[in-house]
Amino acid sequence: MGNSKIEITLSGSGGQGLILAGFVLAEAAGIIEGKEVVQTVMYGPEARLGTSRSDVIISENHISYPKVVNPDILVVLSQDAYDKFKSIVKDKGIIVADTTFVNCEDIGNIIKIPFTQIARERIGTPLVANMMVLAYISRKFKLVRHDSLIKAVKRRVKEKYIELNLRALEEGNNIG
Repeated sequence: MGNSKIEITLSGSGGQGLILAGFVLAEAAGIIEGKEVVQTVMYGPEARLGTSRSDVIISENHISYPKVVNPDILVVLSQDAYDKFKSIVKDKGIIVADTTFVNCEDIGNIIKIPFTQIARERIGTPLVANMMVLAYISRKFKLVRHDSLIKAVKRRVKEKYIELNLRALEEGNNIG
C-alpha cells in the first residue's frame, strides 16, 4: 500500500457481489494483515437490483473519520454506479470500470477492463467478476497481499463456492 491511508469504493448493481468483495478486502487487510480498517455498505432501495456500494478504508494508522467521501479508488461494475459515483473520486483518484457494462469517457484516470466478460470466458460464470476486480486492484494498488485475499476468501465465502472464487482471484491477479 503506497499511502498510509487509502479509501476504496466498490459499486455496482445489487447481486454483483460487491458487498462480499468489500468484506473480503476488509478481512484481508484488517484481520489477516493487522491494518486499521473500516468497512461500510449501502444498498439502493431495490436491494437486489438497485445500486450497491461497499466502502473500505485501509490505513497503517488510526482512522479518525469512518466514512468514504472522496475515494482514492472507485470500482464500478454497472453504468448506474458509474453515473452516480464518478464525480466523488478524489482529484488524483482512479476509476476502475468493468467495460462489459460500463460505457465511460476516455480520460486519464479511468482503467477500463471487461471483468465480467473475462470471468464468463475464462471461468464460465460472470458471478465471480467481483473477485477478479478485487484481486486486480489489490495487486495494482498494493492494497493487500494476494495470499491474504486467498485466506479471506476461504474464511468468508461459502464452501461450495471457494474454489470458483479462488480461480477468479488468480485470473484477476494476472490481468494487466
